[in-house]
Amino acid sequence: MKTIVTLSWFHRKIGPIVFYSYPEKMLEDDLSVRIANIMDQTFNEGFFTHSFENVNSMNYYFEIHSDWARGNKEMLMVSVIFEQQTSLDMEQDVLMLFNEFSERLQSNEEIFTAFYANDLSSFDDENDKENITKNNALIKLWVKELYWATVEKTREKTEEEKIALLLKEKHIFFTLKKLSKGPITLEGLAEWFNSKFTDKIYNKVIETLVDKQFIFINQIGRVEKYVLLLKEVNAERIPPDSVIEYIDETPDLIDLLLPKVQQYFSQYETMKNEELEEDSFTLFQIISDPKKYNILSELRDGIIRRDQLHKLVSKRTLDNLIETIDFLEKYNVIEELKFNNERYIVLKTNLQITTAFPEYLRKLLPKESKPVVANKYSPRLIKQQEEMAEIFKEVRDVRNKEDGHKTKEEKINKFLEDLSSGVKKDTSKK
Repeated sequence: MKTIVTLSWFHRKIGPIVFYSYPEKMLEDDLSVRIANIMDQTFNEGFFTHSFENVNSMNYYFEIHSDWARGNKEMLMVSVIFEQQTSLDMEQDVLMLFNEFSERLQSNEEIFTAFYANDLSSFDDENDKENITKNNALIKLWVKELYWATVEKTREKTEEEKIALLLKEKHIFFTLKKLSKGPITLEGLAEWFNSKFTDKIYNKVIETLVDKQFIFINQIGRVEKYVLLLKEVNAERIPPDSVIEYIDETPDLIDLLLPKVQQYFSQYETMKNEELEEDSFTLFQIISDPKKYNILSELRDGIIRRDQLHKLVSKRTLDNLIETIDFLEKYNVIEELKFNNERYIVLKTNLQITTAFPEYLRKLLPKESKPVVANKYSPRLIKQQEEMAEIFKEVRDVRNKEDGHKTKEEKINKFLEDLSSGVKKDTSKK
């Protein structure tokens, strides 16, 4: 089941209900009722978890001021629902998001009006109607933002993200680059590392790289230890597959993009090793950043309409989003195109992380042995083999006669005896 964020509200006539959930139309009616009823089981503001069957939830009950509710308080509960098991770290992350969400609502003195959208017709004051409509849209927007922030915190990271989180660190990145040139003694590597990264702990870095199976420490003799690289890791750019996937949907738009993609990769192929290394380090920064990676993931699946972004997020989030988009555009990951009076964001270069057997070790591998070729057909060779077979066929175990002649077998045995005695004589002389 996909992660769902809900905001429940205690309706003064009906009781607890799920006021809004996101993604929309994902929450089944039965689950909606069960989530809302959790509110009846709590009396104090705060965080708690709840589970039933294969569904787990993290919940936060709180109250906000209201001019229209009994006791001048609206009772609310925000929840995150998913199938995966929670962990202490995950709960801490989500609790922080819940606190921010409740504080945002509590700081807006008119946000309580959002919960009366279904009763809009019963209000005569136009200002009240305007506030209800405006704040209803605003609170739903905040729930959407909470959803994306929660997904960012709780989703299991991909393998490329895990690698990028490690190699985004400059001292890790350049240590592996150093080892890609060949084995080095543990002491020699320590001397190089400590001269480059004075604020980092060498032993901790080595332990991490061994634990992640990037390096191996081999001891030769009793004292000397060598550090060997097990796999080279690189971040590189490739043409975006998404171009092919949506080329039928918007062929005119793709016609604008393809020349830009071709132009970039014609330059990318001519980059020097130093430039590629620097670019690779930048790509690790991008993949390891959740906000940048989320945009990358979205663009791998399709196009984003830039002019529609303000309808999806609040102004505060929009400013951060635009900053991220501008960064990706600056580093040629995305391209902004204008088409039919609209602005689109598309993927210009896709990113991928590759691992390979170290090049210096590949050079040491033995060359592939030549295939064994059978002897070609030769009548002369066959005749020789037949003559040899005839000789051995004529060999008989016949005693030597008075005329002094010996059989062929005896001659062969005599030759072997002479050879053996000759070797013994030579050995005895030595």
